Amino acid sequence: MTICMIAEGSYPYVAGGVSSWINQIILAFPEHTFKVVSIMPSSRESVKYKYNIPENVEEIKTIFLDDFLKIKHRKYVKNIILTRKEKTELINLIRINKNIDWTFLIKFFSNTKRIGSCIDFLQSKFFFDECINFYHDRFSKEVFNNYFWTIRNMLLPLIYLMQQTPIKADIYHSASTGYAGILATTYSIKNNKPFLLSEHGIYGREREEELLKAKWVTGVYKKFWIKFFYSISNAAYQRASMVTSLFDANRQIQLKLGVNKRKTKITPNGINYEKLNIEKVEHDGINVGAILRVVPIKDIMTMIRAFSIVKSKYKDVKFYLIGPTEEDSSYYQQCVNLVNLLNLQESVIFTGRVNIKEYLGKIDILVLTSISEGQPLVILEGWAAKIPFISTDVGSCRELLQADKHEGDCGIVTKLASPSDTAKAILKLINNPKLRKEMGENGLARVKRLYNDKVLIESYRKLYNCLYKHF
Repeated sequence: MTICMIAEGSYPYVAGGVSSWINQIILAFPEHTFKVVSIMPSSRESVKYKYNIPENVEEIKTIFLDDFLKIKHRKYVKNIILTRKEKTELINLIRINKNIDWTFLIKFFSNTKRIGSCIDFLQSKFFFDECINFYHDRFSKEVFNNYFWTIRNMLLPLIYLMQQTPIKADIYHSASTGYAGILATTYSIKNNKPFLLSEHGIYGREREEELLKAKWVTGVYKKFWIKFFYSISNAAYQRASMVTSLFDANRQIQLKLGVNKRKTKITPNGINYEKLNIEKVEHDGINVGAILRVVPIKDIMTMIRAFSIVKSKYKDVKFYLIGPTEEDSSYYQQCVNLVNLLNLQESVIFTGRVNIKEYLGKIDILVLTSISEGQPLVILEGWAAKIPFISTDVGSCRELLQADKHEGDCGIVTKLASPSDTAKAILKLINNPKLRKEMGENGLARVKRLYNDKVLIESYRKLYNCLYKHF
């Protein structure tokens, strides 16, 4: 069986939870051949593998969303004669209307001899005329030039992906909706093969959160971009043979967004907890750790401010920020500047990319202050080492940390963007060694029961076999 794994902004170039999960899945099925398609933002950025590529990976193809710049478009764009159906669906696409017929559009844009490239289409008279009509209907108060380039920049990478020649595979497996989902949808339609969608976070929701905070796009266009990302997510939901989520709350969101209930399945993350059940290393004072990428979505500024509060009340403490710093160098520098401003240079250590096993043995408390998460692997990894966890109330973190009928609390849930609340939780665990021990043991028991890799691997074995045999 050949499986084509499709990722956006992650494997194998960016370390993180989704990338680790993809690598885990590939390694778990040595009997299958994998091909990887990685969608990255820009060819101007240097990319390097962050993982040792497993032997059963036959091919890695990288698509940059600005690759369309290399396209040689027609000098003179001919005006093609469109059917009524084609006009209707193209207008639906330009306006991002509901109920877009994505299968029809993918087949339409695939006929490049007739339609031309993505750039050819966006230079056509039909496209320009319909942009003018839409402008007068919805955006007449805006500057036309800004409006036109917004529409064009929105559709250009989308159509470019819909015109891609598919890689041959028996199953297409995407780790998200969005651009990866559109590409998987395109491959699935063109080759008539099953498409498995595994959502870690809800892509549309995540893009909405980013856009609402973004400064590069103004109010009226924010709403339109948000609508666009939900729409392309819906394309993947429609086409996918199966749609998985990490926990029930995300599954409920998928259902609200229109996913057929019969196609949904919950497949929690899982780890090999035995490899991380590390003996404790004797050390002075308290070591607080955070396993993460130094990027804005992890809200490390809140964490550093919380550390400052803790340090003012408990002197014998160190804070280890464990993970790569190179993904967003400007944000990393902002974090370093804040550490310096708060005079924490002797207490806060940025380790860079390391083997986390080398640190877990000496960490007493783990912290996460993310503004968005799915089901963080780092919580499971911490539990395997019997370390209690403090996390913001995002994704499935509350469900993970709070007591159930089998185990007591495995950590403490805190408010978003609240240094004081995070500091209060850290101090509570610093001052109560018995509670730290209990929560750590509860975490290990829970990861053994619910989040071990054997359950995860068996779930995907069944999914792959079912899709291969019955599609």
